[in-house]
Amino acid sequence: MEDFETALLEDDLTSTERTYTDYVDLNSFVDYFILNELVGNIDAYRLSTYLYKDRGEKLNMGPVWDLNIGYNAQNTISNDWIVNYNDYVPRDPWLIPFWWDRLLEDPIYIDLLKQRWSELRMDILATSTVENLVRETSNYLIDEGAIERNYERWSGIDVAYESEVEVMIDYLRNRLSWMDDKIDSM
Repeated sequence: MEDFETALLEDDLTSTERTYTDYVDLNSFVDYFILNELVGNIDAYRLSTYLYKDRGEKLNMGPVWDLNIGYNAQNTISNDWIVNYNDYVPRDPWLIPFWWDRLLEDPIYIDLLKQRWSELRMDILATSTVENLVRETSNYLIDEGAIERNYERWSGIDVAYESEVEVMIDYLRNRLSWMDDKIDSM
């Protein structure tokens, strides 16, 4: 970790050479960023953040974890990158490490992010694919009785499941469009 952080701080981001990539799987950092930003995971980057490293391999970000306040639930950031959390809550005891600001200054990271976003938007993260996944999953949970059991277990919850599914779909549709614009302008 220390070698990665030192290299990330010392690398000249105007050159074509990077040493911080000797320590991290940059693709895993890109995927982690995309997924957490899409779902608005306010705990990403600072809490519920995990890395792993196989013996002899590089550091990898992930797995993504803990989305209980994702999808704009209790979100202090609505029209910005979640990674900019420190700008909104600068006195929080769990701040986001400098890595992300530095990565977002790196043209190599930005190019990789743009390429991956473009690739994902053509298939896995196409708006229709995301909407269909949410609807199919929602229907499955209804058909299997999970929603009914949930409301039996957690009495006092006063929400209409179907309308909350639509809120999630609307959030994802808007966030995908917002991310298209932001990533395109990087």
